[in-house]
Amino acid sequence: MPPSTRLPLGIILCGLLYLMMSSAPRGPSDPLVDLEDAGADNATVPKVVNWCRPEECASGRWEPRQPAFTSLDQFQQAYANRLDVLWKGCSAIPDPSGGPKKVSTKGSVDEVRLMQVMNWTWTPYTGELRHWDAEEFMVRLLRSPGGLILIGDSITQQHYHALGYLLNQANLDFDRNPAHLPMHDHKNVRQMLLKPHDALTRRVLERAGVPESRLERPVVTMLEEHMLIGQRDIRAITERLGASKDYYWYHDFQRVPEWEKYVADAVRPRLEEEGSVTEDSILLMNAGAHWSRHELAMLPPRATDREEQARVKETYKQMMKLVIGRVSPIDRLSVFYRSTAPGHPACEQSASPYYDDIAAREAEKGANITPRLKAQVDGDVKQQRARWDWDLFEVHNELWRRAIGGLRRDRAWRRSRTGMMRGARWYYLDLWDVNLQRPDAHSEPGIDCLHWCLPSVLNEWTLHLYHNLFLQSISTDDD
Repeated sequence: MPPSTRLPLGIILCGLLYLMMSSAPRGPSDPLVDLEDAGADNATVPKVVNWCRPEECASGRWEPRQPAFTSLDQFQQAYANRLDVLWKGCSAIPDPSGGPKKVSTKGSVDEVRLMQVMNWTWTPYTGELRHWDAEEFMVRLLRSPGGLILIGDSITQQHYHALGYLLNQANLDFDRNPAHLPMHDHKNVRQMLLKPHDALTRRVLERAGVPESRLERPVVTMLEEHMLIGQRDIRAITERLGASKDYYWYHDFQRVPEWEKYVADAVRPRLEEEGSVTEDSILLMNAGAHWSRHELAMLPPRATDREEQARVKETYKQMMKLVIGRVSPIDRLSVFYRSTAPGHPACEQSASPYYDDIAAREAEKGANITPRLKAQVDGDVKQQRARWDWDLFEVHNELWRRAIGGLRRDRAWRRSRTGMMRGARWYYLDLWDVNLQRPDAHSEPGIDCLHWCLPSVLNEWTLHLYHNLFLQSISTDDD
């Protein structure tokens, strides 16, 4: 063939090869980069979404809501809820002219303050959080035998209430603690089941592709369990650290005895559902503010606060060891340990979030927490405040972060060596900076700077959990 003929033919072949390669379907190289529909007006141009990784989602700042609420009517329309009582407001901030003595504002509701608290949006520095979709969240829960189980103290219970409101706001309706359920009459167990004949229930059931029998069990459960372990375990741990065997137990920690067995039964696969109810059930867990010298009064005094807090830290580590040992063998379970949220001494002095994480960490240094708590009171009460040990919250969080990192590395090693993937998967849900930047969002400024005004930051906890579950669903890895 003459050279003048070979050259055009080569060009034609190269062109055909290029067209074949460019038209072939291609997925994103990074599973955390996704495509979303840009909307009806521009449906042919998808939006590229760079989803934040968990550690990225937790690093950001609170930015003014766009558009901002400028009236109570706007706020009430945005949070309208036909199935629940509309949020009424946050407790009013005490009048500073009243002097140093704080007067409880419980029952004194400030609707404008709630609007101001809700006028902020968490924005990660890197990547995006997935937009909340209550129905998609419910589909995920239906596809697991036990749904979502929250366990913790009164702050976890606040989260449960805020989550219930979010779900009701999407018109998802529930039966609560029906008599056929185990522990239906236990005062510290709250179980939510989708109403079986509700039209929206039928829709999410069809989307989930699961049998009718799944509606007979909870999709969301709250276990109020303050310490995660009971009196016998606490005595055994503290007696090894010097506590008296004759210590009089006056504590009224709320408990669900043998909660691990309840969880194991809730998440076990059912024979008739094995083809469709295949996702992990979710345990969202926290053991926070009660692990302090104030509550562990059986620990004998030591010469310094540092020595006493070292004992508290050791009891906490022993509790973690027990809980991890009891929960880890449970199959088909994803455990998210939610970081304990900080308290903010003198939160009544803050009317807005900190500018960013740097400003928050500088103002809320651990070394400053106890002096600021003590400065609010007089006399013997100062030492009582010190024994709240709010400065240990971040210390205890770090213990969980490291422990869970080790559990994940161990699971990966076992999978690589043996192919085995048995037992619970552990995740650390880091919300410390999210909460640290919100001294303005507490429930009763001047009196209670530990609990939160509902729903405020608690909604953000749900959004971060939802995002993490989404990342699970698109991950190509076991974890």
